[in-house]
Amino acid sequence: MSPKDMREYLPAESVAQIHATTVRLLERVGVEFPSEAALRVFRQHGVRTDGALVFLSESQLFAALASAPRQFTIEARNPGRSVTVGGGRPVFIPGYGAPFLVDAVDGVRAPTLRDYDAAARLAHALPNQDMSGHLLVEPAGVGHDAAIVQMLYAHMSHSDKAFAGSTKGAQGARFTAEMANILFGDTRDRHVCVGLINSLTPLRYSAEMLDALVAYAEMRQPLIIAALAMAGSTAPVSLAGVLALQNAELLAGVALTQLISPGTPVVVGSTSTNIDMKSGALAIGSPELSQMIAAHAQLARFYGLPSRSGGALTDASCADAQAGFESMMALLTTVNSGVDVVLHAGGILSSYLAFSFEKFVLDDEMCGMVRRLHEGITVEPETLAFDVAERVGVGGNYLAEDHTVQRCRTEFWRPALSDRAGLDAYAQGRTLPIMERARQRWQKLVAKHEDPPLDAIVARQLRAYVDQHGC
Repeated sequence: MSPKDMREYLPAESVAQIHATTVRLLERVGVEFPSEAALRVFRQHGVRTDGALVFLSESQLFAALASAPRQFTIEARNPGRSVTVGGGRPVFIPGYGAPFLVDAVDGVRAPTLRDYDAAARLAHALPNQDMSGHLLVEPAGVGHDAAIVQMLYAHMSHSDKAFAGSTKGAQGARFTAEMANILFGDTRDRHVCVGLINSLTPLRYSAEMLDALVAYAEMRQPLIIAALAMAGSTAPVSLAGVLALQNAELLAGVALTQLISPGTPVVVGSTSTNIDMKSGALAIGSPELSQMIAAHAQLARFYGLPSRSGGALTDASCADAQAGFESMMALLTTVNSGVDVVLHAGGILSSYLAFSFEKFVLDDEMCGMVRRLHEGITVEPETLAFDVAERVGVGGNYLAEDHTVQRCRTEFWRPALSDRAGLDAYAQGRTLPIMERARQRWQKLVAKHEDPPLDAIVARQLRAYVDQHGC
């Protein structure tokens, strides 16, 4: 299936049917918003509520969606690293939220703050990660508030890439806003981070997520509103039913952001897939995940919204061949489907449960390969190279031509990890196993990391903020 086919995965009549079912769900079943602040906003705009349930009509939905921008930029403290969402180039962001770390030597264990710092440094160093992320892993043995502040500090100090903020309720949003104001100065009318809001399928949001959503929207900071529906468990077993159900809860959340603050950037996200009917476990290495990615991206375009989905996703619990082919299938589908934001672009194992440094660097290489494919082929007189071909003629050699010498370092994608040494090198034991090469690469990148320069006053104020909050 070509990239064009992936962008038009569903026939137009199927999109219309999914939309019609979405509207019926919004009008007749409703979405639960257990937040008085959210309910008050809906009521102020004439939206019908019944207890915590909100019922949006089609006209109310489209009126709200009309103000959401199709494209926006998230500033980085290094302006050259700012990222544009919706500009035609996918934004790669590392894994998010894994409670376990799979270490190539020590096996499965709980991650620490030291691990988190290493992951933040690595996110900065890897060339294909466009943002440094947030909640790369869940550090154990740290208090709730301290963990939020320490994670934010790691991204602000160890990297000058754009980052994601905390959405651990109103408190996480407040920490993010206050630290961002130290880093950037006045952040009004500036988009300096992005927050991830997860719905609670089916057709609900948690109070904690809504507190963060309201805070981010009031600050006009970008939001990703994402669903993880499990076909056959928390959603209908049919993928069309999953699409309609998650569409209803996502669009209701988007509508809320626009009713709070029209023009607030918002991305609709899907990580939905099926469950394995033998074990009941989430199956993110399945072809159904790729089907959902392609369909979700197409639906986002139907509503004029940027999309988030996919990543280097796998059900495998170590960085083996299964992890490789599942991750490449998901990542390739994501890019070919026109997804704008790719969270989990590196490091994820075991159906979101674990993070691996080795897989992080392997996935980053994969991101580079897929990005090169996405760039396409430049066709112009210089690249058609007629003059060169005429000069070399029949049976000649192009290796010593100026055209080759001038372009040989930029024309082709070059791997950092993949083995091209050949069979003789392998037979003679001169080629290290891929996992060992990956381990050496991430350790070398972390060891030689130097924090990007930061204004001394800003650095001191950030450190004081961290100390003030008991960290």
